[in-house]
Amino acid sequence: MNSNHWLLPAQALVNKHLWVLGYSAEDYPGDTRSLESIRQYGSHIDTVADFAFQIQEDASFNGNVNGSILQDAQRRSISPLILYHNFNGRTFDPQPLRSILASTALQRRFIRNVLESLPPAAAGVHLDFERVEAAYRVPYVTLLESLRATLHAEGRLLTLAVPAKRSEWEAPGYDFASIGRLCDAVTIMTYDEHYSGGSPGSVAGLPWMTQALDYATSLIPRRKILVGIPIYGYDWATQPTRMIPMRDIPALVRETGARVLWSDSAVEPYFYYWRGRERHTVWFENELAAKIRFGLVKSYRLRGIAIWRLGYETPRFWQDVSSKLGK
Repeated sequence: MNSNHWLLPAQALVNKHLWVLGYSAEDYPGDTRSLESIRQYGSHIDTVADFAFQIQEDASFNGNVNGSILQDAQRRSISPLILYHNFNGRTFDPQPLRSILASTALQRRFIRNVLESLPPAAAGVHLDFERVEAAYRVPYVTLLESLRATLHAEGRLLTLAVPAKRSEWEAPGYDFASIGRLCDAVTIMTYDEHYSGGSPGSVAGLPWMTQALDYATSLIPRRKILVGIPIYGYDWATQPTRMIPMRDIPALVRETGARVLWSDSAVEPYFYYWRGRERHTVWFENELAAKIRFGLVKSYRLRGIAIWRLGYETPRFWQDVSSKLGK
């Protein structure tokens, strides 16, 4: 980050020693929780990555920039990043990535479309391309090289999210050393250790997180790394697993009369409850678990935190951001 011709929103981020990045998204039409979070707690947030554009196989995009998020972020001196993703509403779909990464013409078209879709106020781009396959490891780096050159020429930043991996053999489509060299900031998605499609367990167990950070910091400059902080939990039962925002957990505990337990090994809370004859298992991140994870920024000398996602949190969460990170 040594360019001296950054646009103002990018320059504001470059100058910040520590970042608090919040992802903004909508879980359903009319979901304004991210916006409310920015309006209420914007003084704690440095940058917002707006989950704006879903990539298509022909390198076009579905979606749009959330104008209200952009406006409110600017009002509060929060630098906006525009996020491009391959989430199709159900899953992260590798097919558009295969298509674009296999074709230099489509890579060029993708970059052109990114430039055309970026609002003037954007500090840069955030890529959330998940399930990049091993066969596309090198083309993905090639795309990042071209995109970086184009964005830097415009005075904007290239940032992205990568999966939490603990060895080269996990998620081999992601070349951490090259990604760390090319990108201005990298979110390590240290959440969904256990996820909705799998068996119950910690959402972000501390030993798993530290193994992921040990690996990431061996290849990516520490000053570029944002540690992912989940502010939700999962409710596993025989029916489809549901995600529960941190702010909604206390009501579920009260309603079910559950007793919240604490896993010393995962450093994370969990509980069980019954609906009729069916047992539910809930693992989640509460304020204490999050506060402990904020300590990773200092112990690993990282750039900051990336919160998935704005609108799931509680007021107490932001108090801890303030006390632990000086925000």
